Amino acid sequence: MILRSFFRWPVRSAMTCLGLGFAVSAVIAASFVHDALDNIVDVAFYQSNRQDAMLLFTDDVPETTIAEVRRLPGVLQAEPQQYLPAILRNGPLEKSLAIEARRPGTDLSRVIGADGSVSTAEPGGILLAERLASQLDLGIGDLVEVEFLSGRRETHEMVVTGLVEQYFGLGAYIDLGYLNEIFRQSPRMSVVNVTLDDNELDALHARLKDLPRLSGLIMMTDTRRSFQDTIRENVTVMNTVYIVIAVLITVGVAYNGARIQLSERARELASLRILGFSRGEVSYVLVGETMFLALVAQPVGWLLGAGIAQVMVNAFSSDLYAMPLILNPDIFARASLVVLAAALASALIVRRRLDNLNLVSVMKTRE
Repeated sequence: MILRSFFRWPVRSAMTCLGLGFAVSAVIAASFVHDALDNIVDVAFYQSNRQDAMLLFTDDVPETTIAEVRRLPGVLQAEPQQYLPAILRNGPLEKSLAIEARRPGTDLSRVIGADGSVSTAEPGGILLAERLASQLDLGIGDLVEVEFLSGRRETHEMVVTGLVEQYFGLGAYIDLGYLNEIFRQSPRMSVVNVTLDDNELDALHARLKDLPRLSGLIMMTDTRRSFQDTIRENVTVMNTVYIVIAVLITVGVAYNGARIQLSERARELASLRILGFSRGEVSYVLVGETMFLALVAQPVGWLLGAGIAQVMVNAFSSDLYAMPLILNPDIFARASLVVLAAALASALIVRRRLDNLNLVSVMKTRE
């Protein structure tokens, strides 16, 4: 009886499956964002930038100053780094950004690709993020014009020695020794990355007040915590909204479909009761048809959800970040459970009407 109804009204069955599929896709579209942002945070704040704090100087200072930093209270590790504002040009294409220069083999601030591998800028060239290279139409081996906007304010041509896939920012990286070489200067730095002893933070803050060349201190632990709290709050709200939308879609489609089935097949169901079938057996026909359509809708919803997620990835891509497409199996399972549970609840609500079905009255009606 369930299959007969499914094939008797194929258009209605297909539209019901499509509606339930959209409900599944809504949950998938919301859930994948959580995993994607978790991946971005992990790579950007825990694999790439592992320092506890960053010491910023008003001007570039000699790299020998790092010895003074290492003597500060609570400093366990200290590594130099330099940020230089620059404009990268390739013909008519150009991009303004901050170039990062660091020593090879650094441990606190690293260039991490989307696959988790560590990349290093080779001396004599520049390492670019793939999205930046795409915007400038550059590939490995191409020359890019780099106009530095600080320091000597010179313009140099550099070879693109490597590309790295990144989800956070548009990175451009060069070797710190190579930078000092082209600027014809002794080793200099503008930032020191440090790890700290939490028990001596108060002493460190007090000592930093006596360093005139220091312009600021960025506590990366606080930045990570604030960023994660903001992301968690926004994602929770978004997931809640999408799940509510999915439940409303499911209830609307499944409940109305079950009501239509009950009104159209009331005579058949009443006949089964008269023939001696129990209420549970008769209910199986009504609930079973709704759940059968819900099950058929799951693969449709998975495909729609994956497609919507891909569209969202493309739409959310910007210079600040690119969202990775992460579709773990638990995302599909969670979406299916939400929709199937809502469909079952809707069918059971309609099923209660069978208990009050007047068999005599129903059998007198004409089909």
